[in-house]
Amino acid sequence: MYKNQLQSLLNNNNFPNFFLLYGADNFQIELYAKFIKDKYPFEESLKFYFEEYDFKQAYDYLSSASLFSEKKLLEIKTQKKIPSKELKQLVQLCQNSQDNYFLLEIYDENSKQSESEKIFGNNFCRFYKVNSAKEGMELLALKAKELNINITQNALYALFYNFNENLYLAANELNKFSGLNIDEKIIQEHCYSLSTISFENFFDKLMQKKDLRNELENILENYNEIALINALYANFSRLFKIALYVKIYGNLDLKEILGYTPPISVAQNLQKQALIVKISQYKSIFLTLCNCEYELKKNSKIEKKEFLIATLLQLSSILKS
Repeated sequence: MYKNQLQSLLNNNNFPNFFLLYGADNFQIELYAKFIKDKYPFEESLKFYFEEYDFKQAYDYLSSASLFSEKKLLEIKTQKKIPSKELKQLVQLCQNSQDNYFLLEIYDENSKQSESEKIFGNNFCRFYKVNSAKEGMELLALKAKELNINITQNALYALFYNFNENLYLAANELNKFSGLNIDEKIIQEHCYSLSTISFENFFDKLMQKKDLRNELENILENYNEIALINALYANFSRLFKIALYVKIYGNLDLKEILGYTPPISVAQNLQKQALIVKISQYKSIFLTLCNCEYELKKNSKIEKKEFLIATLLQLSSILKS
C-alpha cells in the first residue's frame, strides 16, 4: 500500500499485528514506525537493530510464553534482506496469535521487496521520496504533532527550505521545541540553516538578471551538480505552473496551484518572478536544464563544474533576452 492508505489504516482500530515498512525515504519509515508502535498495545518488546538480528532469538521470543506479559512486540530494523523462510515463520507466529506483534523496517533505499511483500500480504507500505513542498510540510506537521508543537504554516515552510528540503535535519530541529508554540520568526532566529549560501537568494539574483559571476563559486561549493540542476528545475517548474494558471484563469490562487499557502512575502515574489518570464523563455530554460542534466550524467569526459557554470550563464542570458 501507499502512504495515504497507511495513514487511513492508522486512523481505525483494526490495524494488523504484523507490518513491513520499506522504500526510498528512511525518514518516513522511521516516522511511521513510531505511529504503528503507538497503535500496538504491547507490554514487552524485543528490538534488533541492523547487525543484531538473530532469527533463533526472535522466533523463541514470539513462540514462548512469558511470565511477565501476554502481548509482545518484535521490532527489526535492518539494511539487509531477511531470508524468506525466516520471515514466513515470524509472520506465522503473529497469524497464530493476536497477542504477538511484528514490525519490520528495511532501511535500504534501493532494495526491492517483492518476496517480502508476498509474505506480508497487504500488510506493508512502500515509501517514495518527497516530491513537493506540500508533502514535505505535511510530514513535518505530523512530526510536530507527535512532539506536541503548535506550529504555523509559515514556520513549516521556513523549516523545510532552511534545511534544503532535508526532512531528517528539519525534523531534528523540531525536537528542541517540544511542547511549544512556534512561528516563522522563531525558526529563523533559533534554527541553523544547512547552507551558508541560500539557494533562494541565488535564485532571486538569477531572476533579477544580476551578474552571477561572483556567486557561482560559492553556490557550487554548497551543492553538487545534479542537486543544483534539480533545484533549478523545481523552482522554474513552480513558476511555470503559476504563469500558466494566471494565463488560463486570469487570477492567482497559490493554494490551488501549489497545494499550500506560502508566506505573503514569498507569495508576492513568486507571482512577480512567474510573470516576468515569457512562455518561450520557459521552453528554452527547460531544454537547457534537461540537456545539462543529460550531459552531466552521460558524458564521463566532461568537466562538470565548468559545464555547469556555462549552463548557469546560459540561463541568465535566456532571462535577459
